[in-house]
Amino acid sequence: MGDRVAAVVAFVVAAVLEVTAARAEICTEAARAQGGPLAGGTDAADFGAIPEACSGTDLGLRLRGTALVASANPDFFGAVVATSTLRLRQRLTRSSRTWLTLAADLLTYRYVVNGPVDSQGFGFGPPTVGLHRALGEWPRTATAVYGRALLPLDTARSSGVRTGLELGLTGRRQLGTTGRAGVQGGVAMIAPFVVVAGQTHTVFEPVALLEAWFAPRPRLGLSAGLSVRAEVSPDPTFLTLAARVAARIALRHGLAAAMLVEVPVTGEDRTDLISAFYLGWASSE
Repeated sequence: MGDRVAAVVAFVVAAVLEVTAARAEICTEAARAQGGPLAGGTDAADFGAIPEACSGTDLGLRLRGTALVASANPDFFGAVVATSTLRLRQRLTRSSRTWLTLAADLLTYRYVVNGPVDSQGFGFGPPTVGLHRALGEWPRTATAVYGRALLPLDTARSSGVRTGLELGLTGRRQLGTTGRAGVQGGVAMIAPFVVVAGQTHTVFEPVALLEAWFAPRPRLGLSAGLSVRAEVSPDPTFLTLAARVAARIALRHGLAAAMLVEVPVTGEDRTDLISAFYLGWASSE
């Protein structure tokens, strides 16, 4: 009888250890190359960009450039925008199930060609603050819910105030048992609103992201997928469908570098190209 009890206890302990290891596998160290989706899109300070499903403590800098070419238009030739964004992610609990994110556009440069007149200028802000909560970590799956606020601080806006809220769900799924491939993404509803001359204009925009990732080596990660954004109120409009590819490499001492390219293929948003370079540091705790 004692041998059977010991065998059962040993089996349970082994099962718990196996599940714990599997949970650690789907949410590996943040510095590993196959970490969550890279923030894309054209909005400020990661607003509307689907975040990671796994917790972590890290600090990152993103340099993003967007281009719009409209040479066929009689009064508008195009625009180029360059933005630098600083982002901090911090665990709030020992269990790592809750974490906070802070992001801010440190410097934005806009060059707009409007007919014969060239306009350019620099701007700071706005920042965002987000609170994330893991719903659970299973052997090959992690999910989290989050809320994010866009704060009304933007020196580039000469009139009016833009702010907003975002609520979303994000997830990550490992395919197979090797931990080298999987899918990730999420959905969110963002509600930006602008206050101009005492009047508030609010829109509701769902966003979604789905991409597949593959890590041929522990320090090298590749991903490809699609992102979509639309306006459902007050004027239903399909804004953009963009194809995206990314590569990330984990360096030494918790450092990592990444590159993202997005190409909008259809929608009312006429941006032709989005590219971004990321450099970050992640805690090993």
